[in-house]
Amino acid sequence: MPAYQLITAVCTIALLLPLFWQASWQIAAVAVLLATIILFAQQRLWAQQQTQHRRSRLLRHLGKRQVHQKRLQTRDEYLALKILNHIVQPSGQPVRHAQIWQKPLHRFSGDLAIACVSPCGKSYTLLADLTGHGIAAAMGATPVASVFQATAKQGLPVAEIIRELNSKLTEILPAGFFCCAAVIRTDQNNVTICNAGLPDLLIVGDSGDIIDRVPSTELPLGIQDFTDNVKVFSKQYQKPHSLYAFTDGLIEAPGANDEYFDLDHLERVISSETVTDGRLEGIKQRFESFVKGTHVNDDISIVEVRIC
Repeated sequence: MPAYQLITAVCTIALLLPLFWQASWQIAAVAVLLATIILFAQQRLWAQQQTQHRRSRLLRHLGKRQVHQKRLQTRDEYLALKILNHIVQPSGQPVRHAQIWQKPLHRFSGDLAIACVSPCGKSYTLLADLTGHGIAAAMGATPVASVFQATAKQGLPVAEIIRELNSKLTEILPAGFFCCAAVIRTDQNNVTICNAGLPDLLIVGDSGDIIDRVPSTELPLGIQDFTDNVKVFSKQYQKPHSLYAFTDGLIEAPGANDEYFDLDHLERVISSETVTDGRLEGIKQRFESFVKGTHVNDDISIVEVRIC
C-alpha cells in the first residue's frame, strides 16, 4: 500500500476514536501526528532501500561490463602481441651469434631486439628503443622490424640499413617520437657497428677487459633525414670477443639505498663473469638481485653478440 493511503487510513481511525472512546480531540491529533511521523520515516527508509538496491544492481551491471571489456581487451592484446611477435621474430635459420634478454615494463615493449643471418652468411643484430612504453611504442617496432629484416636479407652495409630505417621512421613517426638504435654486423672476426642514440656499446675480451667502447655517432632515428655520410665503427679482432648492446632502461634501473644499476656497475658485472657459455645469464641474475623489491620504470634489453 502506498504511503499516502496508509496515512489517510491512520488519520481516519484517529479522528473516529473520540466517537467510540471518550478521548479528547487533542489525543486524536497527537496520534495523527505520531502516525504521520512514523509513516514518513518508514517511507524514507523504504526509498533508501530501493536506492541502495538500484545502486547494487547498477554496480553489478557495471562490474559485469568491465569484466567483459577486460576480456575483450585481453583478447585484442593477445592477438596484437601474437601478430607483432610473428613480425619481429620470424621463423627461419637458427641464430647462434647473439643472445638476447628482455624485461618489458608492460605486456608490450618499446624495445626491439632482432638477430638474423643473411643468405651470404653475415650475421646482423638490431637493438632499438622506441619512445614511450606499451602498445603505442610496440606498434612503432613493426616497421623497424620489417625494414631491418628486408635490408639484412639483402646483405646491405650497416650504414645503408641505418639510412633506410631512418628514412622510414622519419616518414611515419609523429612529432616527438624517435628511435634509438644500433645495427651490428659480424663476419667471423670482423665487426661493423652504427650506434644512433643508444648507450655506449661495449666490446669485451674473454678475460673481462673492455677493449673498445662504441659511442653514439648519429642522432636517434626518425628525427630528421641524414644529410651526411652515416658514421660507423669497423674493426677486425684477432681474438674472440663479446659485444654488449643495451637500452638505457638497464643502466637507469633503481636498486636499494637510492643506487642505480649504472654503467660502472654493469662493467664490473661483465668483468667478473666467465665467458664459457656467455655472460648474459650471469648479468641477468645480478641485475634481478640488484633491483629486487624496487619498481623498474622502463623496458630493459641487453644483447650479447659473439665476435669470433
